[in-house]
Amino acid sequence: MNTLRQKIGQLFVIGYQGLEPSTDTLGFVEEWGIGGLIVFARNLEDPLALAPVLKRFEAASGVRMFTSIDQEGGLVMRILRHGSLFPGAMALSATGDPDIARRIGAAMGAEMRSIGLTWNLAPVLDINHAGNPGIGARSFGDTPETVIRYAIPFANGLREGGVLACAKHFPGKGHAKVDSHLTLPVIPYDRERLMSFELAPFKAAIDAGIDAVMTAHVFFPAFEPSPNLPATLSENVLTGLLRRELGFDGLLITDDLEMGAITEKYGVAEASRLAFLAGADLLLICHDLERQKAAAEAILREVESSPAAARRLDESLERIARARTKLSAPVPSASLTDLARSHVALVREAHDKAVLASRTQAGDLPLAPDTHLVVACPHIASLVQVEEDHADAGPARQIQSAFKNARCVMYHPKDAADAISAPVRAALEETKKPAKLLILSYNAHLFPGQKEAFRNLAAAIPGTLLAALRNPYDLDSVPEATTGLATFGFRSPDIESLISVLEGKLPADSSRWPVML
Repeated sequence: MNTLRQKIGQLFVIGYQGLEPSTDTLGFVEEWGIGGLIVFARNLEDPLALAPVLKRFEAASGVRMFTSIDQEGGLVMRILRHGSLFPGAMALSATGDPDIARRIGAAMGAEMRSIGLTWNLAPVLDINHAGNPGIGARSFGDTPETVIRYAIPFANGLREGGVLACAKHFPGKGHAKVDSHLTLPVIPYDRERLMSFELAPFKAAIDAGIDAVMTAHVFFPAFEPSPNLPATLSENVLTGLLRRELGFDGLLITDDLEMGAITEKYGVAEASRLAFLAGADLLLICHDLERQKAAAEAILREVESSPAAARRLDESLERIARARTKLSAPVPSASLTDLARSHVALVREAHDKAVLASRTQAGDLPLAPDTHLVVACPHIASLVQVEEDHADAGPARQIQSAFKNARCVMYHPKDAADAISAPVRAALEETKKPAKLLILSYNAHLFPGQKEAFRNLAAAIPGTLLAALRNPYDLDSVPEATTGLATFGFRSPDIESLISVLEGKLPADSSRWPVML
């Protein structure tokens, strides 16, 4: 790290396209001594092939890189082959056992480390609100106490597993009403409310020694007087609030600077400059190489022209160097597939305990294996950009394997009500014997078509069963269903646990909800 360019390169965490880096990407990494990478599912067709790719990046960079990933569990996971399909944050809270959260974090960290990853951009510390389109079951719950009770053990587990943890999205975007991937949310609460509610989990994480904090692309008028200035670009928020008031001296990384909340007003290069001056140590640019290059050049110009910016650079380089000493080496003897096998019982326990019941009607359950069943079943789709494309085949095959007389009627989550309900009614009419209706909802509380269709179907068909595969708020949105279950996830282990509840092999607890319904 000899030249000014190579010092500035330490500030960047970049994404890349495809399974192998392009010549241009490696050239950029080498020229600037880039300090970090973020890996997505698009780079992980075979996770077992990742470690050699990371070594190529490090050889080009000339430094030990922060190799990061969004491996939250549940809705947001990038390692979808060979590794464990871990439950997400709200599912962990639904287990009622913070030690399961810790053990899942440790298992996740060990699996990441086995393929060369050193930093999980998790946990989410946002306190969820039912109307939030981008967080939902990614959150541990809807109160500061619930989030703290499960997120801190989870973060500690990640560190036990040998990777860094990152608290996000500071100062908290659980009550945002729009998705910052698309546009800028505004959270209008006053300072007293924000300090006692939104910021409480971050203060707890800082007190517990969290390694890093990620910023939120959200405007907080209580903290920032400049109209519509995102927290990511606000010195008042990053330096004044986080550094000075809360005393955080670890790594501060931006959320992706290519998100709509930033790019609708700023170029990525200008946003990078502003975030750096505001106090960010690491600038996350996930997708486009030309934007990454332009951002690096913008920081270079700023540092060359401003002694204050040069001092700002030295501050970040000191924190980066300190954090780099915490990076664990990969474990050559630890195979991802072997680790996943060793975690089967733990992952099964967590998923089984996470299925909760908001209500049950006598006689609805259990279902016999030969029950005639019509199932409204969603096509598994990404609803927000952070999820990427889901590789899971969906629940239909598993349901039909468990119940030989099950007929799955597929719908798209954003379909109109008639497009959902008409094929379900037709399937019920075509069934020669009396059939039960099982609705697998997919954020029905946010999609009017689902909500209307499912309410009408449940009102017309006695004993309708409802299972919410994502956010549990669907259970309140369809009160006509006489039994309501929540899985907090749609991946194959979630469905396996749901089937066990439907068969009567597992109880569904009703006493430990992570959110209020």
